[in-house]
Amino acid sequence: MKLNSKQTFIPSIAGGLVLSAATLCQAGPASGQGIVGKSPVTIVPKHCETESGCARADAHAPIGVMADHMHRAGEFMTSYRYMYMHMDGHRAGTDSLSSQEVLNRGFERAATEMDMEMHMLGLMYAPTDNITLMAMGSYLENDMSLVSASGSHGGGHGHQAGASSHGGHGHGGHSGTKHGHRSSGWGDTTVGALFRIFDGGNRGIHAGLGVSIPTGEELERDSNTGHVLPYGMQLGSGTWDLKPSITYTAFPTDRMSYGLQVGGTIRLEDENDAGYALGDVFNATTWVAANLDHWISASVRLNYQRSGDIDGHYNVPHPHAAPPHFTENYGGDLLEAGVGINVALPKSAGILAGHRIAVEAMTPVYQDLNGVGMEREWTFTVGWQKAF
Repeated sequence: MKLNSKQTFIPSIAGGLVLSAATLCQAGPASGQGIVGKSPVTIVPKHCETESGCARADAHAPIGVMADHMHRAGEFMTSYRYMYMHMDGHRAGTDSLSSQEVLNRGFERAATEMDMEMHMLGLMYAPTDNITLMAMGSYLENDMSLVSASGSHGGGHGHQAGASSHGGHGHGGHSGTKHGHRSSGWGDTTVGALFRIFDGGNRGIHAGLGVSIPTGEELERDSNTGHVLPYGMQLGSGTWDLKPSITYTAFPTDRMSYGLQVGGTIRLEDENDAGYALGDVFNATTWVAANLDHWISASVRLNYQRSGDIDGHYNVPHPHAAPPHFTENYGGDLLEAGVGINVALPKSAGILAGHRIAVEAMTPVYQDLNGVGMEREWTFTVGWQKAF
């Protein structure tokens, strides 16, 4: 199913959140195995009851899940995440395309690879047991490699009144000529809060509401040529965005836990200062974790994401040579699966007690992209968390 309108997403996200809340609340209070620990929605393994600072390793979701847990009144948590995503080649719908197949469709260039690195710094604070405030900033580094067709010149075409063309430019060169783009800088900043809806001792539901502040650049240019970079290499959305979510977590035994989160991103503006708006996003993820010991757990996770087309268009001269230069080549459906490890260092770790370290690797099992989009290969996330 291809998506062409932002309006498709707003009812999808809202409907998903309402349906999830209604379904999860029907579960009712749990019988409550174990005792309530540092987090009101988790239970502490019995062998940790007398060990100060002990918390089960799976008390937090896999590190790739945001806004997954709350804190007790007066508690802070700082965090750092590093995410590395690799894309390789293109696909049209569900079909992979070689670079030559992309060029055969009339494009003058084809992106062969793209790597995105993101550094995320987070802070959480709970003024009460039922509200946790949060903020997160990010720094991005993007690197795209392209190959040119024979005799390419990267011509543009006009969309602006009084302008003969967008002034598109290419690097030229013979078939097989390779070149690349890079961008780096601060991304958008998210602030928001989590609100507890239900606390059943070893089961809980909380809602999240975040606002993304457009602190990232939406009109980044190539440092060598000065040309505007493709939309996918920009550092921010350039619009104020709303990020709602609802999360259910359950800890039925000392050895096992699971969770479900539904959320998304809703663009609050029709376009940014550069003339376009990214598509809305709907996201649903679920995970199961098992404690291998009281300080380490392993998890498996499924993640589904539906992204809309980009609305609008750059309002300044820019290239029209490769698929990432065209707005219709963004968005689609993605289903990925992955595994993770969470480590919660116990009191016996000395000065490292209470620190959490986690890793997760995800890879797509299904992709149905709009237009000719870049094909995702894998995503790796590592993180550190410390509550105090």
